Amino acid sequence: MKRRFVEEPCNRMNFVPVEVPDHLKDYADEIRLLKGVPLTYLISDVSELPKESIRFFYVDINWTDALLDGAFSIGRVCRQEGMSDRVLLHKAAEARDYSETPRMKRMHPNHKKKYLKNFHGKSEEYTLISGFIMHSQLVSRMKGLHLYGFDKNGVQEGEKGEPLPILRMETIADDVMLCLFSGDVQEILVEEPKTGLRFGASTVDRQDNRISRSMDLRSVLDDSDLGERIQSFCMDDFTDDNGRIHAKKLADSVEAQLKSCKKLGTDKISPSRFAFEMIAVAHRAKFKRSSEEV
Repeated sequence: MKRRFVEEPCNRMNFVPVEVPDHLKDYADEIRLLKGVPLTYLISDVSELPKESIRFFYVDINWTDALLDGAFSIGRVCRQEGMSDRVLLHKAAEARDYSETPRMKRMHPNHKKKYLKNFHGKSEEYTLISGFIMHSQLVSRMKGLHLYGFDKNGVQEGEKGEPLPILRMETIADDVMLCLFSGDVQEILVEEPKTGLRFGASTVDRQDNRISRSMDLRSVLDDSDLGERIQSFCMDDFTDDNGRIHAKKLADSVEAQLKSCKKLGTDKISPSRFAFEMIAVAHRAKFKRSSEEV
C-alpha cells in the first residue's frame, strides 16, 4: 500500500496518446485569458476602479489553472479520469504559435499580417500574463484605439522598443476595457485611431455648458524644428457656436502668434502653411505602472 502512494501515478497508468482537438485548445486559451469570467470576480469592489482610472495587475496562473481544471471537471466519476484530464490540460497548455491565439484568429487577415511582423515565429505558453483595466469615457467614445505595451527593456529603449504581444483586448463594459499582455507590462502607449488626416480643433473641452476649442500651434520653419509643437492656441474668438471657423481672421491671428514666437520664417502665412497648422493629428498618451501597484 505504501508503495502505491509514493509511486508516480502517471507511471502506473498507461494513457493512450490523444491529440487534443483545436477547438479544445481554443477553449482552454479563452479560459486562461479570463474569457467569460464575470467582472465581479476580477474586481471585488467597484471603488477599486474609479472613473477615469487605469489599474495594472498580474494574472495568477494558479488561479486560472484551477479555473481551467474546474471547467474540465464536468463528468468526472473517478480518480483515473482526473489524472487523464490533467494530462490533456498539460498538452493543451503546450507552447502554441502566437498566430493561433484567440485574438489573432478573430483578427482581419490584412490587420493580422501587419501585426504579426513583430511577433513572427513566437509562441505563447501563458506562464506570465499581466495587463490593465481602464475605466474611462475614452473607451465608449473612441472606437479602434491603438494600444502598445512595453516591459522594462522596451521602456528603456523608448518608442523603438519592441512591444509585448497582446493576448486579449476587449471592452467588457460600456466604458471599461480589459487588456492582457504576454510578459511583464511596465508602460502602455494609447493612441487615437489614425483613420486619416482632418482639419479642425485638436482639443474640444466642455465646461459649464460651453464648448471651448483649441488647436496645436506648430513650427513651420523649413528646418529640423518643422512640426514641433509650440503651444495650445484657443480658437473660441474665431469659431461660431455651430463650429464654423472664420478662416481669414484665424489665419491672421495664427500668423501674428507664429511671428511673435519666430516660428513663421516668412512675412506672410501662406495657405499651405495655414493648412499645416489646421491639421488635427491623432493624440497619444503614455501611462507607466506605479511601483506600488501589485
